Amino acid sequence: MPARTLKFPELPPADRAVFGVAARMLSCLVTESLARGIYLKLGESLDATGILCGSPRRHLLDSPARHLDCVYPRITFSPGKEIGLLDPMDMLPTVFEFSNDAGRQPSEHATLTNAILKAITSPGWDMSAAPPLVPLRSPLPLWETFGRSMKVKEDILKDITAEFESSILWQKYSFENPPLAPQFSSPSIVWEQSIVEGHPTHPMHKTRMFLPPIPDMAPGSYDLYHTKLRFVAVPRENLKITNDFEKYTAPLIAHASAIAGEDMVVPENFVAVPSFNLPILGQQSIRSVVGIKLTSAVRTISPASAYLGPRFSAQVVPALTMDRNIVTVARELASVVHTHPDGEIAKHCSAIIREAHENTSEERGERLIVCTSLVESGHAGEGGHIPAVIRVFDLDTEEKRLQWLDKFVKLFFDAFLPSVLHNGVAFEAHPQNCVARFDLKTKELLGFIIRDFGGLRVHRESLRASTGVELDFLEGHSIIAEDPDDVYARMYHTVMHNHLQQLIRVLGLHYNGVGWALVRRHLRATIPREHALYAAWLSPERKTFPGKCFMRMRCQGMYRFHLHAPFPNLILYEGVQEV
Repeated sequence: MPARTLKFPELPPADRAVFGVAARMLSCLVTESLARGIYLKLGESLDATGILCGSPRRHLLDSPARHLDCVYPRITFSPGKEIGLLDPMDMLPTVFEFSNDAGRQPSEHATLTNAILKAITSPGWDMSAAPPLVPLRSPLPLWETFGRSMKVKEDILKDITAEFESSILWQKYSFENPPLAPQFSSPSIVWEQSIVEGHPTHPMHKTRMFLPPIPDMAPGSYDLYHTKLRFVAVPRENLKITNDFEKYTAPLIAHASAIAGEDMVVPENFVAVPSFNLPILGQQSIRSVVGIKLTSAVRTISPASAYLGPRFSAQVVPALTMDRNIVTVARELASVVHTHPDGEIAKHCSAIIREAHENTSEERGERLIVCTSLVESGHAGEGGHIPAVIRVFDLDTEEKRLQWLDKFVKLFFDAFLPSVLHNGVAFEAHPQNCVARFDLKTKELLGFIIRDFGGLRVHRESLRASTGVELDFLEGHSIIAEDPDDVYARMYHTVMHNHLQQLIRVLGLHYNGVGWALVRRHLRATIPREHALYAAWLSPERKTFPGKCFMRMRCQGMYRFHLHAPFPNLILYEGVQEV
């Protein structure tokens, strides 16, 4: 590629936060086919190509892109292409809109905006009466115009606006107060708490909303990662208890009593249920008995999840086809949930006891690192601007990065594909649920731990036929797959679109196609040609695959059940193609 001269200055935290939300919003609108995006090429002397994103009715936006093929082309026309897949990492950190507020246009953007206008007019579009291109100040007016044009219900529209506002606020705080860059020697909990941005594509990725009667809390007023485990006593008759919940909570009660200097008295026929005064360090997957909305969902434990977890752990996990030297399932040992007939109320009094392999990892000579932290950057301290995976594993050349990814992908598929192929069970193997196991001395990847059963996808007939196990679940649970294709769709979203795509991009192995060629090679070695999954993922005719639609789901008030639309099949991606 020719050298490019235009450079983009580092944005202050407030502007970075606005861009973080705007980029994810545009990514979803375009990829979910809610808005048309056109890819146009700019001059060779610039450090960007032009992306023209048109949202329905009255909004036209442009964002500079990193590479000539930052999109997966769907429809070609002269002189550009329609965008099929837009990822936030494709975009350089500025979004422009046409606005009469010319005072918002910094002089350093003049060269770029002139080039964008030239590219826009090249197809014959008349922009002579258009106002100036200026940096987008906030994505909220864009969202509200779009939402009303799509006739989104007013209460949902306002809720989403509030979620975007919250996301911008908390992202700004995260940029202003970044955690220290984690080291390989750092304990697992430090890696859990090293997240700067989080979800790569969810439009409400940093939303932190406290539902009534809890007053909304400003960032910094309460530390969700250094919180307290509280205990409440609930009448036994008001709880559905699975397994010996009290056995597992007894050590916590004893420790809390020791700190308080007096015994905790639990009345007869009552059960003590942990609830958010025992100091604890929180993981990424924040849960509480009070209503905290993270991304687009209130993060509690549903009655269906409380029921399933211990049963799936005891009955299904031992029967699954998997290499247990490579993958360990963090079993859920016991649970409680309130008996209230309305699950939306009962879920606010629920708890699950889950195995914590991190507590004994160093005794086994292992360092456990949650996978989503590997792709994070923007940390405080030396080298904090470098993605953790590159910094910690000394991946300073493309050859080293390719070798590291090769080992990762092979073990990943060896860990998580067998249960899909043989049992019709897909774990939700996105990077927050996957914990990588590394040798404490050599840093060699040994395998994975998978946690959280809330996003499983299970085809009961395949499970029964292969193991003889009949899944025990509550009717209506969202984990049930109608057919094997439903299982493949869940696996594709969590593994390809979410987990591996971000890792491959961070390692610099996306635009050259090398990372995806490696993925195809390992898939072909792992999936038998006669298996339906081979054709579903690897057939040359399978140009698209059902993708999870965050914006479509949110506009309809959905989160447990998914909506899908055809996304370009990243498995077949071969790298940059000239326009």
